[in-house]
Amino acid sequence: MRVLVSLCLAIAFGATFAAAQQSPDEPTVWYAITSGTGAAIGHGSTEVVERRDGRDVIETQIVFLQEQGEPATNIIGRTVYSQDRDGRTLVINATTQTGRFVSHTDVRVDAGIAHIVNRTPTGRWTSAVALNPSVRFDGGEGLLARWDPVATPRLEFENFNVDAMSVDRVVIEARPPPPSDTAGVSALRFEYRNGGLVGITQLTIDRAGRLIDSAQPMFGSMIHLRVTDERTALAPHLPYPLIPNSAMRSPVRISPTAAQSHIRYRISFREGIAFALPQTGEQQVTQGNEAVVDICAECGPGLGADDATLADALRPTAWLQSDNPRVRAIAAPIAAMAISDTQKMRLLLQRAKPYIARPDYAGHYSALDTIARRAGDCTEAATLLAALGRAAGIPTRVASGVAYSRQAYFGVSNAFLAHSWTLAYVDGRWRSFDLALENFDSTHIALTIGNGDARSIAAASQLASLLRFDSLVEVRAAS
Repeated sequence: MRVLVSLCLAIAFGATFAAAQQSPDEPTVWYAITSGTGAAIGHGSTEVVERRDGRDVIETQIVFLQEQGEPATNIIGRTVYSQDRDGRTLVINATTQTGRFVSHTDVRVDAGIAHIVNRTPTGRWTSAVALNPSVRFDGGEGLLARWDPVATPRLEFENFNVDAMSVDRVVIEARPPPPSDTAGVSALRFEYRNGGLVGITQLTIDRAGRLIDSAQPMFGSMIHLRVTDERTALAPHLPYPLIPNSAMRSPVRISPTAAQSHIRYRISFREGIAFALPQTGEQQVTQGNEAVVDICAECGPGLGADDATLADALRPTAWLQSDNPRVRAIAAPIAAMAISDTQKMRLLLQRAKPYIARPDYAGHYSALDTIARRAGDCTEAATLLAALGRAAGIPTRVASGVAYSRQAYFGVSNAFLAHSWTLAYVDGRWRSFDLALENFDSTHIALTIGNGDARSIAAASQLASLLRFDSLVEVRAAS
């Protein structure tokens, strides 16, 4: 099953349950989506419909969410993979509905190119991705039925991800099962993009090679997709509150003074699964078996500042439509001012505020969609400000990771929560700007850097679950 992007302060989950599950006697596979404690979150299904010239694999997923004091929201995803008689994927049609908002992604595979059209109520975006002949579209599930983990403990392949609209490198590694295990094979599935880890999933495969459980760590918890019967999958349940269930408790209570100074974090990695943390203008990382992360106003080396890197941080994307007339019109008055780029970003932040007038923690939207909806959370705030910066001629990126909340937030306090903010290259250096909180401080820890795309935001939520805070201290200048 593809990742149904259900973002609440950048939280997302998903797994792969594809056509390899099907049999003629059971045309539809049902599964339940639950938390690590067993609380119901939603359900999904995979159905195969035969055609004269091939078949359609239809995947559906529904989650039911509600944060304290907010209205409940159903998020519905449906993806149809149209295949020829030889099982080659030719067309993908994906639809996601969050409340009344509907987005479509259509992919046509032709001559080694995936031609992609993304449509939302505010516009249309096209792109193309080159595919090698061996690229897969099922997340590797078709390999599991004939996989012998003793002979081949590691599977590695490229997979087209319709949500990310890109090709990932996927590695599946067998893990030793516990002595009492009778389910079959336990494995870890790693997803990499541009060399960086962007996803990890625990797989349970039965002795017939069928994927029966897929679990993704999410801020110390787990989101499970388990094969079940239709009645169990469709059983009614209360909406699930993501935010209080995804908080990472802080080992110490961070004072406002410390948050505005220099903090040093010592971080280890759960299960020994280490990944490289990014460096920003405020974040410096020294990494070995553990990571030492120093964060202060000028601690970090920043991102690259070569011509190619800065040019890439100016280009419009499907999420940052900085060339759109509506986005440019908001940024134009500030872009024309004879002031520093730092001052321009501060003014753009103020200009962006009215477009986040209503909080909305479900889904993730592009800059243009956010302007039209006038709603969102930190992910929309970061994406919108990044788009306005690019429209004003300022290179920008979106950082996603965690930030500290001392006060109660949806019933949670003294905790790190998922968060996103904007990086901008201003006056000769990279600097952070936070539209959602209005104040960047040393409790912001970046885990991914992207273009406001849902994939990099969701990856940060997963990677956060691999972190363990061993210590954090305020670093004070010697007197």
